[in-house]
Amino acid sequence: MAIYGVDIHPRFQARVNIEEIRREGFDFMAVKVSEGVDDSYLAAGSADFLQRGDAAGLLRLGYHYLDAGNEEAQAKAFAEALDTVDVPGMLDAEALAADGQTPILTITGIRSFLAACRRLGAQVPLLYLPRWYWDRLGRPSLAGLPPLWASAYVSVPSAPASVMYQSHAAASWDSYGALGVEVLQFTDRAQVAGQLVDADHYLGTREQFAALIGRPLQRKERPEMDQLPPTTMPADADSDPRSWPQRNYDIGFDAAGGWEGGFAFGFGAQDWAGRTVDPARGYLNLASWIMADRSLSPVDAVFTQAGGGQVIFAHNPTRGYGAPDGAVGLTLNYAAPGGAYVTEGRSG
Repeated sequence: MAIYGVDIHPRFQARVNIEEIRREGFDFMAVKVSEGVDDSYLAAGSADFLQRGDAAGLLRLGYHYLDAGNEEAQAKAFAEALDTVDVPGMLDAEALAADGQTPILTITGIRSFLAACRRLGAQVPLLYLPRWYWDRLGRPSLAGLPPLWASAYVSVPSAPASVMYQSHAAASWDSYGALGVEVLQFTDRAQVAGQLVDADHYLGTREQFAALIGRPLQRKERPEMDQLPPTTMPADADSDPRSWPQRNYDIGFDAAGGWEGGFAFGFGAQDWAGRTVDPARGYLNLASWIMADRSLSPVDAVFTQAGGGQVIFAHNPTRGYGAPDGAVGLTLNYAAPGGAYVTEGRSG
């Protein structure tokens, strides 16, 4: 399982359609909220981006571009911005001298800034410090700093993010400075919502990313139905549903007994026009329980890579599946051009 995200700037992507970013299958975004002691970014559009992202279902972070020196004042500007929009933060550490080559930050300064953030109550779970910048700093130890949001750009023409990512180098995920890479920025030219945007990849589920940034997905406390967003329409509506474009969706629920006997779900697909050969309306490829240790446990052998998945016909959802002990959520990979739904309730 893996998810995609974007990082955007309120001036460079001033008119980007946040809702379309979510509809195109992205799960998270980082938005610039401050630089140095400049706190004007929220008013310039970042606050609106983050509010709309929340409504659209994107997991959100605000990021700060770190200047050299004055770490206490910079941390104060960042902490206040994060508090205003109620999101966790990401530190962007890559500032260069006027020659465009020489780093002006130091590891001591980065540590000082993050320590000030902690004192101010700001949550900063990720550090964007690219490998090339670390090299120019002399490859110091990064031990004790937040996990890395790294960058290594692919050398391919601009295209949708999922297409461009296929050309990434496996070594881009290698750790450095004694820190692991949690998020990889692999291009600054992905085609997203009609603009060219920085695109990122996370090798885990939406639930796991939410936990990483300290914003676990909302737990389920009563029977309800989730409406799942539609997937991309297939080029041939009468093609095999197994070949249709898919997307991921995660659901969190109360593992402490809020369902009084566990969690049960059923998956169905909405109607849509265009198919003529049979009433197939969707396809559920993978379905796994998310366990408390963040491992995945298949819901059923049918919903594994080897199991073949299940074509979903109109008005004919899957049977109900009950969660095992210790499950804290559910992750699905599905195709449903007309949208889909998950019914949820007690399994006992």
